[in-house]
Amino acid sequence: MANAPHVSMREIAQAAGVSVSAVSLALKNSTKISSTRRDAIFALVEKMGYRRDPRLTELMEHLRMARPHRSNSTIAMIIPELTRERLKDYPPMQGLIEGVEEIAALAGFSVTLFFLSDPGIGPRRIRSILLARNIKGVVIAPFPSGVARIDFDCSGLCVATAGYSIVEPRLNRACPNYLQMMDELLADGQAKGYKRIGLIMTYGEGGIGHKLFTSSFLFYQSKIPPEHRIEVLPKPMISAANVADWFHTHKPDAIISSGSVYTLPRSIGLRVPQDVAFASIDVSEEPRDAAGADHRYHLVGREALKQVLTLLNLNLTGVPENPKTVLVDSHQHEGFTLPDNSRAMPRKKRRPKAAAVSSAPSFRGFLE
Repeated sequence: MANAPHVSMREIAQAAGVSVSAVSLALKNSTKISSTRRDAIFALVEKMGYRRDPRLTELMEHLRMARPHRSNSTIAMIIPELTRERLKDYPPMQGLIEGVEEIAALAGFSVTLFFLSDPGIGPRRIRSILLARNIKGVVIAPFPSGVARIDFDCSGLCVATAGYSIVEPRLNRACPNYLQMMDELLADGQAKGYKRIGLIMTYGEGGIGHKLFTSSFLFYQSKIPPEHRIEVLPKPMISAANVADWFHTHKPDAIISSGSVYTLPRSIGLRVPQDVAFASIDVSEEPRDAAGADHRYHLVGREALKQVLTLLNLNLTGVPENPKTVLVDSHQHEGFTLPDNSRAMPRKKRRPKAAAVSSAPSFRGFLE
């Protein structure tokens, strides 16, 4: 069978009545050429059977990467809500930044942080700075307060985010695997001999994290004997008095919740882990030596930047038509709050007493 005749870029340009550079820009999906002209060139490419020479493409990529000075050698990372000072108190965001910087260094990029909390800085101002500096790659960090929308124009930029926090615009994202986290927390609790595991859900209804955590927990409950099932204590009901009533009614031997709830059993006269065990759904929160799920935020940051680098390589800009999500597996973290109880004798629990307590809101940027 004879080989198909080779069609050059110059022949495509002649047929389209444009320059060779215009064809090159169209094949790179560049915004420097109109969508109408780009579609017309793509139609000719398909009709004439043009195929790129992979050896030439590889050579050109090598030459571009070998240049000592690249105009787009910086990655922008946008940090919402947090100030530069408050960033020091948010290990999840610190982990994200660390991961982004690790991959950026390997790819030959530096990372510049843009804080939306800085005076005079907003999404439009940041975009104008990026365009002026010819920065094309952007990672948008999650909102610590939870679900949010950001009015950021992504056109002409290669943008990805971390976590489920940002619901608009709909971007490619990297996220911790929340369903896996709860599955493993429950499996670990069962393996250690706990039969009555309760969930105090500190995340608001409607968020992806709430749905995934609760879905796993309810599925687990459907597989255990009815007498061991414990209803979820939802976020609006969380108080010292309600936790005491919930504990007295259901008598859990282990509680899964956030670090902000860890102090509540103690405030009503219960010892952890002597009277009730505890597993944290995010061990980046205090107490850091508790048993629970490690979200591995630095790996989430790494994967978020990898998506940006892929978009840069393919020159895919703007909001994707079909956003994709990369899930990062969590790790179980052993801690003093969930000892192995599989061979222990049943413990006599103290009767809880109501007491007032206040706690700071936990980081929920990935969960709501």
